[in-house]
Amino acid sequence: MLYLEIRNIGKFTSLLFSDDSFDRFLLHEASFETRFTAIFEGKKNAAYFSEEEKEKELAEPNVRWSEIRPAAFKLLQGKKLPVSFKVVLLTAPGVTKTVVEKSGFLGCPVSSLSVSAVYREQRLLLRTGVSYGGFSMDRSLEKYWDDSVQKFLTDHDIEYAEPEI
Repeated sequence: MLYLEIRNIGKFTSLLFSDDSFDRFLLHEASFETRFTAIFEGKKNAAYFSEEEKEKELAEPNVRWSEIRPAAFKLLQGKKLPVSFKVVLLTAPGVTKTVVEKSGFLGCPVSSLSVSAVYREQRLLLRTGVSYGGFSMDRSLEKYWDDSVQKFLTDHDIEYAEPEI
C-alpha cells in the first residue's frame, strides 16, 4: 500500500474531475462536503435494469467514474474550496486481471485494485490498495500496483511526497 501527499493539488484535481484520465476506473464511493454533503455509492442497483439489460449492465458491478465525474465536478465548482472530498476508485475486472498477470502475482484471487484520494484541511492524500480474495504473503502485486500509480503521477507531472504526520 502506497500513501502519498499530492503537492500540486490543482493539477491532480483537474485530472480527476475535468479530464478523462480516471474514466476507466469504477466508482466505489465518493463524498463531497461543500455547502452540503453529497455521498455517491458506486454499486449498480440491479433492480433498476430490465432482465435484458442486466447481463450487459451488471458485467461491471460498479458505475464508471466517467458517469459520475460531471456531477462531482459540478458540486465542486465555485469560488470556495470544498471542506473535504473523498473519491475511491477501483479497477474494472478486465484491468485487474491484466495488472495481476503483468505483476507475476500467483497468490490468491484478487477482487480489485484501488486508488483513494482524500482532500481535507487543504491537503490531498492518495492511497493505493489491493483487495485480495484470501491470504497471501506475496506482495509482488502491491509493489507493481504502487509502482504503476507512481508512474502515472510522474507521467502527468503530479508532484508527490510521503506525507508529514
